[in-house]
Amino acid sequence: MSAVSVSWLRCYQQLQRLAQQLQLAQDSDQLHSCIRLASELNNELQQVFELQAGAAVAQLAILPADLALGPAQALKSWVLLALWSRLKHWPAARRDALAVSALMAACSEEKDKAPAALRLASKLKKLQVGGLTTNLLAGSFHQLQQRRPWQVHHDSPLLTLALQLGQQLQPQRQKAQALDQVISQTLIQTTDEAVLAELNQLAQLAPHLYWCGRLAQDTVGRCWVICQLEVTDCLVLQYWPEQQRFATEAHKLAKQDLQLLAPSVMVPQHWLDRIQIPVLSSRPLPTPKGLLEHSVLQKLDYQDLDAQVKLLERQPLLAQYLLDNASTSNRKQTLVNRLRHALAMFGQDQLPLAVARAELLQYLQRQAFNQHAFLLALQDLFRHSLLLLGRYLSPALSPQQAGVIAACCSAPFWHHPSISAVPISRSTNQGWLLPELAQQYLLEPVRSQRLSAALLQHYQLAHWAEAVLCQYVSIDHRNISLREQHGLWLRLCWQLSFSILRYPQAQASSSSLLQSLSPVLNLPQQSLELWQQQLIAAASPVCPLD
Repeated sequence: MSAVSVSWLRCYQQLQRLAQQLQLAQDSDQLHSCIRLASELNNELQQVFELQAGAAVAQLAILPADLALGPAQALKSWVLLALWSRLKHWPAARRDALAVSALMAACSEEKDKAPAALRLASKLKKLQVGGLTTNLLAGSFHQLQQRRPWQVHHDSPLLTLALQLGQQLQPQRQKAQALDQVISQTLIQTTDEAVLAELNQLAQLAPHLYWCGRLAQDTVGRCWVICQLEVTDCLVLQYWPEQQRFATEAHKLAKQDLQLLAPSVMVPQHWLDRIQIPVLSSRPLPTPKGLLEHSVLQKLDYQDLDAQVKLLERQPLLAQYLLDNASTSNRKQTLVNRLRHALAMFGQDQLPLAVARAELLQYLQRQAFNQHAFLLALQDLFRHSLLLLGRYLSPALSPQQAGVIAACCSAPFWHHPSISAVPISRSTNQGWLLPELAQQYLLEPVRSQRLSAALLQHYQLAHWAEAVLCQYVSIDHRNISLREQHGLWLRLCWQLSFSILRYPQAQASSSSLLQSLSPVLNLPQQSLELWQQQLIAAASPVCPLD
């Protein structure tokens, strides 16, 4: 038996074991043990997937022998999430958190009308166990809870969809439906745009996703398992159902001569090694070190406009951010859709700043962070705060400078694990939780301020790199240096931004800081409310719920 087959049989056994332990788990130690087992199982499944993705896809088209209903559904839900996470280029931590939650939920015994995921979440909450897993499970089936998607963890709706599809793919132990039929039914029945978007993304893998690993019958009644799909033909292995036996020699048959059969019981054997699907493109998660080492900015120096255009066109996402910047930066705010035109508009003085901001935005986009939309809105509010108060600097801050400083100073948020763990609507006695977590993170000199300083230094804003490390110096109205003055100015810009997002809880602290810093920074003596009105008028802040 092949290594791939042995690995899948071992995973089947682990799934059964997880289901048994969850059935018996009553205290926190037992539930911790279940979560550890689910995490270990997920790690092994991820390794098997990387080794042979086609064999994983085949799990959607078979009834695993000797596997109980819950674990069988768990496996199907897990495979769907593994495909989605790779299509979305998610980081491993986000992928694994969702996968472990799916294994835990689907392997939990169904006892009543309430979904097992919600009953498990209630048990975990009561015993204060599970952390992120508990949050993901508690946010599942949000419609049954009469909650909006933005009132639950950002990834809980996808978890719900995967669990529902897993149940539909195998509603009974000896009965299953093909994935293409399940997806077709769901597309007809749902009006949820988020569900439609997720299914359309999964459909990018069609027709391989619907054919590979499936049983089919030819015109004379022989059975075949489809190993690989070509344009008009299939690479197949003959199969004798009565004997559960597969041939070893592959054949090529025309697609039109094959009729797909319903999923049936199939034992993992050498045939799993032969299942092939197109390689799923992978994209390593960008790191700050990689951003600094592979920056496009240095390559632009000493090149003419033609060479700069060719260089930037090789990075479509970065180029699009430049076009967006050019469209919003020109006085008439007319649409700019040619990269050459955008570069000419920036000019050689402002081009490095525009490229730096575009490169940073590209880097942040590729973090695949679940609160990306909220953090971008926060970054934009901070940018407008920089421009509002930057009028009183000498010289005044330019829009391109403000864009780069805002991106560098907010970039650490994309590496903050707590921000990714809570729903966007979560609040405490202190108000809205997300901006509170973000503001607390700014105080961390190692993880937050030093990353911002390194980015500012890289993008040739050395003075601001020093200033970002001086944001929290004491205010004693002594003769402070220029970099300390600018550090306090950055602090005030952040505080003004958070005073909007954390209204009214942050009013007292914001007003006190404004009163202390206005003489130091030579700002006009006006009330916090007036500054807030000016910032709102300039930024038109919104809270993105998608």
